[in-house]
Amino acid sequence: MCNIEQKNVLKKTINFKKNMKKIAILIMSIFTFLSCNKTDKEILNKTISKLNSLETIEYELENKNFIKSFARKTIDTASCYIDFTSKDTLIGAKYQFVSKYGEQVFSGSHEFIVHNEKEIVLYTDQPIKNRVLSTMFLQYSVFEIRKTLPKLVIDSTAFISRLKDTVIDKNDCYKFNILMTEKLINIGGELTKFEDNNTDSLNYFLTISKKDYLPVQFGLFYPENNGYKISTFKKLKEISRKSDSIWSYNRMYKGYLRSTYVDHHNALIMSNKAKTGIDAPDWRLPMVQGDSIQLSEIKEELVLLEFWFPHCAGCVIAIPEINKIQEKYKNKGLMVYGIEITEKPESVLIEYIQEQKIEYPTLYNGKETAKKYGVYAAPTFFLIDKKGKIIYTSVGLDKKQLIKEIDNII
Repeated sequence: MCNIEQKNVLKKTINFKKNMKKIAILIMSIFTFLSCNKTDKEILNKTISKLNSLETIEYELENKNFIKSFARKTIDTASCYIDFTSKDTLIGAKYQFVSKYGEQVFSGSHEFIVHNEKEIVLYTDQPIKNRVLSTMFLQYSVFEIRKTLPKLVIDSTAFISRLKDTVIDKNDCYKFNILMTEKLINIGGELTKFEDNNTDSLNYFLTISKKDYLPVQFGLFYPENNGYKISTFKKLKEISRKSDSIWSYNRMYKGYLRSTYVDHHNALIMSNKAKTGIDAPDWRLPMVQGDSIQLSEIKEELVLLEFWFPHCAGCVIAIPEINKIQEKYKNKGLMVYGIEITEKPESVLIEYIQEQKIEYPTLYNGKETAKKYGVYAAPTFFLIDKKGKIIYTSVGLDKKQLIKEIDNII
C-alpha cells in the first residue's frame, strides 16, 4: 500500500510526464509551423477565399466514425445542399440533407425532419440554434470548415503543419495536420476551450483539392488512439439555387403523420404516463439464435424490454449500460430483452450483435409489437412486473431512474 507521501510523489511524476509530453508536442508543432513555407499558407488562404465566394453548393457526403472503446464503427452518407445566402440570424445558411433515414431541412426560418421509417414529419417555426447545428451531416462539414478555417489560421493555440500530399478518389490533394492544444472545434465551427483537463491535444486534419482548392476531407483522430471521425466530400460544386419548394414540408408524402416538435414530445410523455400501471400487451417473438419467447411465460420478478434498431445512436450508446444492468441483476430476478423493430433478418442481426457486443437476448420481427406498445422512438424502455403490469417506461435511457425502479422491486 502506498502512503500519502508516495501517492503525492506518484501524482507529481504523472503530471510532470504529461507536461513534458505537452511541451514536446508544442515544440515539434511550432518548429513545423514556422518552417511552413509561403506556398502552404497560400493554399489555406486560397481555400478560405474559395469557400467564402460560394453561394450555393451541393456534394455527396460520407461520414466514417469509429470509437474503439465502444467497438463501434459507422458509415453514413447523405446528399447535401447548402445555401450561404440565407439572412437568418441563427447560422447564416440554409440546408437540405437527404439520407436513407429521410430528410433534415432548415430554411432559415423553420426546420423539419422526415423519418421515412416512422412515416412522420416533425417541424417547428421556432428553430433553436443548437438543434439546427447538431445534425450529424453538419458536423465536420463544408459549412464548419468555412466557419472555422479563418479562425484556425490566426489562432495561437492551433498549429497547422503540411503533411505529405495524398490522393483521394483519384483527386490529388494537399494535406494538413491541425494540432489543437487548448481548444476544440465545436458544433457550428466555434472554437471552445477544452472542458476535460486531462486532454493534452487534439489532432484534426484537412485535405484540399489541388485542382480547385476546395476541401475533400476533414476529420479528427480521437485522443489515446481511440478512433476517428472522417468526413469526405464527393462531387463538391457550386450550383444554381434550388426551387423554394424544398423548404416546405408540405411536399412530403400525404400519408406521413405531421406534428410539431413540441406536440410530438408532449404526446410521447403523455403516452408513456398513460401506459404505467396497465397490463403489458402479450407477445411471442423469435430470439436471435434461440427459441421463441412469450412474455406471459416469463417467470422472473421483472422484465426489461428495450425497443431498438441497428445504428440508432441512442441505442448504441445504451448498449454498455444495459449490459451492466443485465449482469448486475440477472441473478436477482431481472430478465432483459432487446426487441428489434425494423424487421431486419436474423443473419444481419447476428453480425450486428457481435459487432456491438450486445450481451442480453435479442428478439426480432418486433415491428407489430412496437406498435402495440405505442413505440414512436428508439430506444424505448418498458419495465414489467411479475403480474404483467407496466411499472416504468421511458424514451431514451435514464439509467439512474431505471436502476431506482429496479431496486424498488428486487
